[in-house]
Amino acid sequence: MKRTLTTVAAITFFAVAISFAADHEKMHELMMKQGGPKADERRELTMHDPMKVMHKGMMRQHLDTLSEITSALAVNNLKEAADIARTNLGWSKERGEQCSVFEPDKDGSDFTKLSTAMHKQADKLADAAEAGNRDKTLTALSELITRCNDCHKIFRH
Repeated sequence: MKRTLTTVAAITFFAVAISFAADHEKMHELMMKQGGPKADERRELTMHDPMKVMHKGMMRQHLDTLSEITSALAVNNLKEAADIARTNLGWSKERGEQCSVFEPDKDGSDFTKLSTAMHKQADKLADAAEAGNRDKTLTALSELITRCNDCHKIFRH
């Protein structure tokens, strides 16, 4: 019995090792096609680990909200899309105070400008949806995702 368990464990270990090596080789090949390894030159948001966890959770919630908006638009429920956008992502004084907690510079930086732009874009999406203009709402959703990416291109944890 012990010998069987040892054999099964060894086979499992080798299978995992082979799989990892194959995945690593594919990743390396992809990286080389993109010009080789590069340093992450985005600006680090320096904060304590509990704050990072909280902030990453907020970012994941933003992604969930984008998914909910997309689902509402897929069934042409513009009212729901507007409510979700305004309630979960729209701009407010409280939202501004919440975002400022993560500001890396006391004098302000692009982080605050970019986060403000993203939240205000959510309001533009809500406005278009409330007006019943699906095409304009979809365009606003695309611009909202662009606002998210604008920040993530510059900042990292």
